[in-house]
Amino acid sequence: MASKRLGIVCKRTAIFLFMVFSVVTAASSLSAGQIAPQWEFFGGYSYMRFDSPPLGYPSWSNLNGFNGEVTYNITRRFSVTADGSGGYGSMITAYNYMIGPQYNLRKDKSKYFAHAFIGKAENTIGITTLIKSGFESVGRAYAFGGGYDRDLTPRFTFRVMADYLHTDTFGTSQTDVRISTGLVFHLGHFGRRPKL
Repeated sequence: MASKRLGIVCKRTAIFLFMVFSVVTAASSLSAGQIAPQWEFFGGYSYMRFDSPPLGYPSWSNLNGFNGEVTYNITRRFSVTADGSGGYGSMITAYNYMIGPQYNLRKDKSKYFAHAFIGKAENTIGITTLIKSGFESVGRAYAFGGGYDRDLTPRFTFRVMADYLHTDTFGTSQTDVRISTGLVFHLGHFGRRPKL
């Protein structure tokens, strides 16, 4: 019982420290005068190494699918991102819907970013029985990760990112790894254009 309380205290402390860091970083970046997009729309391919042994499978499953994100940049460095992904494998389907803060470090035509998400996971196992043709479970999900963007044009960016993804479905926990790549479309901008 004491270890469970310690775990809750550690999680709350980590969340509090992350939020303080985010606010300080956002405040310090308000004076940055470079252009950044107001909105970013990402879509692309996603590979997930799914932790299926807790669900009765003999080994991990390889899921292929999609990942999409919508990011609203509050400042050049601080954003809010909504993330959705789907992975499909042999008799397993995994969907994740999450939202959270993102920290961006922009330089010339590159951007490095780190994010933390929380949301829901929806996993389906395609086992057919006499009464049902599949079992579905919805539970919580959280992810930590980051990535790299490289500008191709003023409107499009190439992205590569990786996430540690934790889900709780079917009464057990899964610790997954997700790698995604694709294109980002930029819409709008804020900041001052540099003087020529």
